[in-house]
Amino acid sequence: MKLQVAPGIVVGVEVTQKQVCPAGTAYWRVDYTVEGVCIHSAATGAIWGRPDVIDLLDTEYIYNIYHYTDITNPDPLPDSDNREGRVVRVGTSGNRPAWWEEITTTHRKAIIHAYTQIVE
Repeated sequence: MKLQVAPGIVVGVEVTQKQVCPAGTAYWRVDYTVEGVCIHSAATGAIWGRPDVIDLLDTEYIYNIYHYTDITNPDPLPDSDNREGRVVRVGTSGNRPAWWEEITTTHRKAIIHAYTQIVE
């Protein structure tokens, strides 16, 4: 199956069942591909039936970008959370001192971002 994610951006979709629960629900992985190469993956929680790959495009998720402070010339901690969809946290990652950005985005935005980086 192919989907138009945005004008001029068409991706393939591969759906893989990862685990079946005793209650009959299942966990799924949805890979969005360009010429057979995965550029983004989305995972579901335990759901009944197959995932709606179109609805999943606009589902929000959070990812983290870590900035370790125990290195030479660490990235400076931002003064504020002035970007929409971003929260800055300070603490440790594993046993290393760090600060990180929690970024909220949608799978559609992530696919568009990945697609625009493809050169050939």
